[in-house]
This record gives sequence, structure tokens and C-alpha cells, in this order.
Amino acid sequence: MGLFDKAMSRADDSLNTTGQGGAGANGPDPAWTQDRTIVLSGAPENLEELKAAVDVTDPGSVAAYWVYSVFCLTADYDIGMNMMKYLFADLEPYGRGFTEGGMSGKAGWDTYFNERLKDDDYRWLPRAYFAGAVASNGFHPEMPLTVNLHYNKPNTESINEQCLKQLGRLCVVYYVESNAGGNKVNLELVRFDGSDRFYVTKGTASTGLFYDQRSALTAEARAKLWD
Repeated sequence: MGLFDKAMSRADDSLNTTGQGGAGANGPDPAWTQDRTIVLSGAPENLEELKAAVDVTDPGSVAAYWVYSVFCLTADYDIGMNMMKYLFADLEPYGRGFTEGGMSGKAGWDTYFNERLKDDDYRWLPRAYFAGAVASNGFHPEMPLTVNLHYNKPNTESINEQCLKQLGRLCVVYYVESNAGGNKVNLELVRFDGSDRFYVTKGTASTGLFYDQRSALTAEARAKLWD
């Protein structure tokens, strides 16, 4: 069974959740500063396949594959976390440095949510951020997997006003919206001075995708969740 199929199936009691473009100084590329639809290149099964699929020079690609990586936690914690570590970096708030993967080694993940990875009442929540995953089909995403990104202009401009000239950090902020309860999760992408790649830099971009929206589950939708 592939990783995507495993994430779409009922929880496995043995799941181990312990874990082991162009822009200048004036701001982001205009192509990034709009709502975007990102179609994923397949469904990566591991970190190497993710590295081959994601365009780390494009903040939209990093954001979309971040959603996919968090979703993969529900199938295999270590694979999902390794994907997240590759895409995530902690910031030094008032310095130019950063730590790839996060200083905790958990890519912004709160272990409080580990129990949700084992509970079918919660495990479906991240997939509701993919296009076509709606109550009428039990929140099963359309294929190929697609993520709709909404450009957050105020946040992008505010962060760049503070950090771009002083620290050389170029930021682009998108949000994704759940097809369940309409929850919106900001994804903050940052490119550091001297680099050509973007990272996710807010831990809430992982746990936010597990925000409780079970009220969207009608009896009909619940019956279809794991079909």
C-alpha cells in the first residue's frame, strides 16, 4: 500500500508517532503575489521523491508540498516528519541565522497532536485542504492532488517591511482554507539572504491543519471518510 493510500485508510494501531524564482530587494516576484493553484507532481512516497517534486525556489510549491507533508504524518510519522524538516526552518528573531528543520527537530510540530494521528475522528482533517475534498465525498481529494493558495498581501507586506531591508529575508505569505469548517491557516515562506530557496517558518502551519472541524462531519460524510 502506498503512502497516500495508507493516509486515506483507517488508522493502524501500530503507527509510531514518537519520531526520529526571482525577486530583488524590493519584494517578491509579482507571479507569487496572487492567488495560486498548485498541482502536485504525483504523491511522493519518501523524502527523496519529495525533493525531486518540490521547487524550493518557488514559495507556492513549498507551501503546497508542506500541506502534503503534514498530511503524510497520518500515514507514516517518520516519513512525514522528514519531509516537514526538509521544508521547515526556525528563525533567529533578530538575526540573520536560521536552523533547517527547526531547533526542536520536529519541524514546528506539537507532540500534543500525536494522539490525533491515531484517531480516525481527527486524521482526516489535513486532507480537507486539498481541492475536491468535500463532505459529499467523505473529504477525499481529487487527483492529481491540488492545493489552492490564497495570497495574504497585508501579512506579506508587513513582514517584508520589517525584515527585507534589514535582514535580507524575503517573505511571501499564503493561506489555505479547509473545505470542512472553513478554517484558514497561514503559511509563511521565507527566503534567507544569500539563498535561492524558501522555507516554511511558522510551526502553526502544521498543527493549524489539524484544527478541530469535526462539526462538518454529517453522518453521510463520516460513513465515507475511510471508504
